[in-house]
Amino acid sequence: MSKSVGIDLGTTNSAIAIKKIQVEIIPNKENETITPSCVALRQKKKMLGLSEKTEFFVGKHALEWLKQDPANTVTAVKRLMGRSFDNPEVQKLISDPRQVITIRRQTRGTENSLVLVLNKKEYTPEAISSEILKKLCTDAHAYLKDTAEFAVITVPAYFNDKQKHATRTAAALAGIKVQRLLPEPTAAAISFGVDQVNDADVNTVLVFDFGGGTFDLSVLTISGGQFIEQGKGGNMWLGGEDIDRKLMDHLLEITARENDIENIQTLIDQQTDRVKNQFLGELKGQVEQAKIRLSQDQEAYIEILGLLKDEDGDLLDVDVTLTRDRFETLVQPVVETAMNLTRRLLTDIHIPADLIDRVLLVGGSSHIPCIIAAVQQMFGAKKVLVHDRPMLAIAEGAAILSHRLSETYECAGCGKSVTQTDTSCSHCGFDLEKHTIDQGVLDIVHSTAHDYYVVLENDEKYLFIEKNTPLPCEQTEVFKLVQEDQQLVHMRFFNRVNEIEESIGDLWLGIDDETLNKCLDNLSDSDESAVLSIEITLKIDENNLVSVDAALREFPDVHLSRTLSRGRADETLFRKVETMVNEANEKQLSSYIMDDMTTRIVSTIQDIHQVIDPDSGQVVEPAHQLAEMKIEKTRRFSENDITCYSTIYFAQDALDQFAMLISNEDQARFQKKIDHLKQMNLTGSYEENLSAYEDLCRCIDDYPDIVLLMQIKKARELCNQHDPDQAGTFENALSKLMGAIIKQDMELTKEVLDEIMPKVNKTLNEFDRETGTIQKGITR
Repeated sequence: MSKSVGIDLGTTNSAIAIKKIQVEIIPNKENETITPSCVALRQKKKMLGLSEKTEFFVGKHALEWLKQDPANTVTAVKRLMGRSFDNPEVQKLISDPRQVITIRRQTRGTENSLVLVLNKKEYTPEAISSEILKKLCTDAHAYLKDTAEFAVITVPAYFNDKQKHATRTAAALAGIKVQRLLPEPTAAAISFGVDQVNDADVNTVLVFDFGGGTFDLSVLTISGGQFIEQGKGGNMWLGGEDIDRKLMDHLLEITARENDIENIQTLIDQQTDRVKNQFLGELKGQVEQAKIRLSQDQEAYIEILGLLKDEDGDLLDVDVTLTRDRFETLVQPVVETAMNLTRRLLTDIHIPADLIDRVLLVGGSSHIPCIIAAVQQMFGAKKVLVHDRPMLAIAEGAAILSHRLSETYECAGCGKSVTQTDTSCSHCGFDLEKHTIDQGVLDIVHSTAHDYYVVLENDEKYLFIEKNTPLPCEQTEVFKLVQEDQQLVHMRFFNRVNEIEESIGDLWLGIDDETLNKCLDNLSDSDESAVLSIEITLKIDENNLVSVDAALREFPDVHLSRTLSRGRADETLFRKVETMVNEANEKQLSSYIMDDMTTRIVSTIQDIHQVIDPDSGQVVEPAHQLAEMKIEKTRRFSENDITCYSTIYFAQDALDQFAMLISNEDQARFQKKIDHLKQMNLTGSYEENLSAYEDLCRCIDDYPDIVLLMQIKKARELCNQHDPDQAGTFENALSKLMGAIIKQDMELTKEVLDEIMPKVNKTLNEFDRETGTIQKGITR
């Protein structure tokens, strides 16, 4: 039977655990409880040396490989999960001279996503993270002699929707079925609370989680197996990695000063790739070890000998003794940032420090004495507890929740399998219900980590859901479209994280002609405004994942639920659509061109929504090719003033109104060409579509009398709108002309045409030259 496990997918290190009767950390293949979150891509020669293939390897051996090939070895990939390429912190990382891996926009994506380039090939952060998850589950399989198919995976409390969605994608790529995405501080609190908070106690606990790559805060109320999140805070770009970088900068600065080197980074860059990579790998490793030693000792010695050479070719050694006092001075800005974020969280949730019962420190950096001292100064030494398993607590908490969410588990009395609905063990009679209450996790009430906004017309921002709202939650708001006949809707959603706006995705909706007309008919029968309204429901589940449901208020049976674009190939296609619409609006094209473009875009939007596989995040190539082709067709037709859809409407109306003037055989041929153009609009290439359009146009030209009748009919319709007194003139002319054509009275036909066509042309010139605008915004 497949097992349910808990996984701490960490920035620096990862761990996997399982709860049987007790919680157990599952050792990896190297027989260690911690697996470095390091992934390397290595070229491996096949037999006979004929070709090469690449393979991933993860953990301890990948970390050792870092010194040999850092350009193809990834550390701290978690910091890039769900990130935008233009994120300031990402750009800061890219500009760091010690960053040797290429990070760039995804080739078919937008700046709202990124990839890492390994061995000249693009890999998403999710793909890299999936390799870590595969390693954990493969090693667990070997240890448990069973598959680890289901998992609770932990994420930073401050992760936004895009980052959590990326984590789910990584799990899907690894073949893991996610039971829950659990905030890391909550996981640590579960590990702590199950052992130390009695059933009768009510405790307000602040979890201070200072890990390798993220700093997370969470305030929870714990009582009788209930874990209620009161609020979250932190910084996703603050952690042990930042401390390491400060120490590395300091060591290089001292070495440069002692050896009278003007720019040591330039000197490092001038070394051979082998020497440079080995030196930076040694420097990083020794800095991490020095940081750990300084948590116990008063000084640490860093020595890197025989690697660097100066401009004269002489060896340049790094030989520095770092005292704890100096270390604490260097990291003081990091500590102050962490404490300021802690104060901000308490202010946001209106809980003063003296009402916090306990402060739990977890994460590798929580053992640093100056960090412990700062927390003790804020809350009092007696309240502060450093978790005795700070590197394992999060995986343990995840395993406990995974055990609670699994359909079956092991009886604590006899170890045999029971179900979650059993109140007592059928094998030994053990009281399962009492044991769950005494020792288990009955329920977790999560809360939102950020404010959720939607952007309205004129760049107005509307707050949809507030930070720290209990989860799951949903909020429905009604927005109005900007224009009466509007068929496109573009909504941009974002979080506000520490006063910075971070996109969580865009949503495009298309309203087809049939639906629009039904809605407008409904409105015409009521006293309401002719502008349609759209109900948007923003849902956030227990995992803090966002989904959007949209429905036209005037036609509630039509639901427009869609997933958000998150910087991938679908967003690139939507960007092309938006650019095309904006350019058309600037050019003030005719209403016929704009209508044709709108109809094509509504159809294309349906295809774009199929471009990304919702589970794997991979591009569905047929859908992508179709959408790309339709966008290109739309652009080319608009540039050449070709209006296929209005031509179809013209031809179909002519066939319906004046069928008596066309033989049955020709009617069938006419209809066949109309249907063919409709199909080519949806699936044909530009050339195929153009050929079908020209074919229908030739068919229309074969009936000049019908063309003239359609022009008179159009003039009558325009007069109904703009000059009703003249509409009767065209109605009479239509009636006379029809009779003359049917009787084949050529003289009367010419007489009527000579009289009416100058008036027709004048009316068409006056009223049929409107320009169009494509609206896509919403208002309140």
